[in-house]
Amino acid sequence: MFKFRDMTIGKKVGLGFGLITLILMGVVLLTIKQVRTMEIITKRVVELRTPTAHASLMMLNGINHSLASLRGWIILGDPKFQMERSIAWKEQINPSLQQMHKLAPNWTDAENKSRLHSIEEEINNFKKVQQKIEDIARTPENSPAQKILFEQAEPLEKSIVATVSKMIRYEMKNNKTQKNKKLVEILANIETTTSLALERADEFLLSGKQEFKKESLENRKKNAEHILLLKKNKNKLNKEQIKSLESLQDEINKFTPLLKEIIRIRSGEEWNLANHLVKTDAAPVAFRIKKLLNDMTLVQEGLLENDVAEISKRTHFLIVLLVALFFTAALISGVLGANITRSISDPILDICKLTDEIAHGNEKKKRLPVLSQNELGTLSQSFNQLLDRLQEEKPQNKA
Repeated sequence: MFKFRDMTIGKKVGLGFGLITLILMGVVLLTIKQVRTMEIITKRVVELRTPTAHASLMMLNGINHSLASLRGWIILGDPKFQMERSIAWKEQINPSLQQMHKLAPNWTDAENKSRLHSIEEEINNFKKVQQKIEDIARTPENSPAQKILFEQAEPLEKSIVATVSKMIRYEMKNNKTQKNKKLVEILANIETTTSLALERADEFLLSGKQEFKKESLENRKKNAEHILLLKKNKNKLNKEQIKSLESLQDEINKFTPLLKEIIRIRSGEEWNLANHLVKTDAAPVAFRIKKLLNDMTLVQEGLLENDVAEISKRTHFLIVLLVALFFTAALISGVLGANITRSISDPILDICKLTDEIAHGNEKKKRLPVLSQNELGTLSQSFNQLLDRLQEEKPQNKA
């Protein structure tokens, strides 16, 4: 059976240093393990969580930047807004998407990988829609009502006015009878209401104010009434005037639907196609992307909080562990050191004490206790044997 007291002095000292060394190694290994774990978590925070959140924020800013620049181009037509939109894609949206693709393989949340796929699809749609809006914004096709106004309604209005003016001039050449005056008045009213109906429609197209729409409709109604009145006086016209009236009626029949169409388009949401596409296509795509990014950011923020909490927890655990190991090592070292010291010093002190008594003539038959089987035990046993020999030789010397 193993007994500590029977160990040699060298082994006791070696055991003491060995145990202290093992304790130190254990402390170092546990510390390294905890620090390594914290390093992994910290690296994940620095190289994964934070860059992902930053990329999400950069993409969100890029989308807002791009959308704002597109609206500026629609409203003002300044080429600098086209450049700004290009910068938003080049320096914000595309780099952030590339960064997310690099980070995605290390993401721990599978939903975020699915969200990234959806974001990429929406980004491609967003880019196409924006380009479509930019291409159409400053073209005549962007405002169908305005296109109808300039390309069809205005030429017809000029033709109508020219026809009516011709008829007025013809009537004024004739004798200024009451009949002529009545016809001139009707024709003048037709000319006025035609011009006013188009002018108010143009003002409604530009401003969207309902008062201009109302005035345009009223003048169109009056115009129809004057045309009807002119037809009732058809018998007062000669063949040339009747021919002009037929031409006038044909032009009015084409002109009136154009006015209706201009007002109908301006009264709806598609009067400006670029703005309409921003509202129906670009903005919804942007909102979907923002929602996906917000969801991704919330997940990353949660994971980041967990990682930070884990670092804090492990740091606290490491501090407690080091303190516990410090006191444990101190206790073990103290107990072990005391035992080793006592197991070495006590036998030596006993020998010194006994030697001192013999030197002062103490004749009592005292012997050293043999407590171990090591060097000190052997020394005590040999010292006892020496005393026995001395006591045996003493009577002989007296004889």
